[in-house]
Amino acid sequence: MTKPMYKQFRSPQGWYSFLFPATWEHMVVEEIPAFFHPDGGGALQVYAFESKLEDFNVDQELENYLKIHEIDYDAENVAVFENNEGSSIRACEFLKEDRVWMVYMVANRSRMLLVTYNSDEEVGDDLFQQLTNIISSVRFLN
Repeated sequence: MTKPMYKQFRSPQGWYSFLFPATWEHMVVEEIPAFFHPDGGGALQVYAFESKLEDFNVDQELENYLKIHEIDYDAENVAVFENNEGSSIRACEFLKEDRVWMVYMVANRSRMLLVTYNSDEEVGDDLFQQLTNIISSVRFLN
């Protein structure tokens, strides 16, 4: 029997799930799930938000997040796409204090995930593809 290439993570609240590489480990620290390769220098963290008032404006949320981290928002440096579930996704990367940051916003109406990957190592093509696969697999449940 072959080993699976991906494992599924389902949020403790049960309202989102995604796939992550089977070679990675994960833990939940202060209710924030973190995923990482045991031999890697970075970690992927997932923050979940739900709005009771209105749908999320994913572009505005990304701009606000970057502003908090003193990063200038430049729409030309933001990747815009949708996954098969119809979720709006924004992605960008920046360097701060010698760490590489990959920031993803995934929103579907009143639910949103902020997913960050930060590392003291450069993000190579294989890792970039793994991160893209994780983000593309996000499913909002219920």
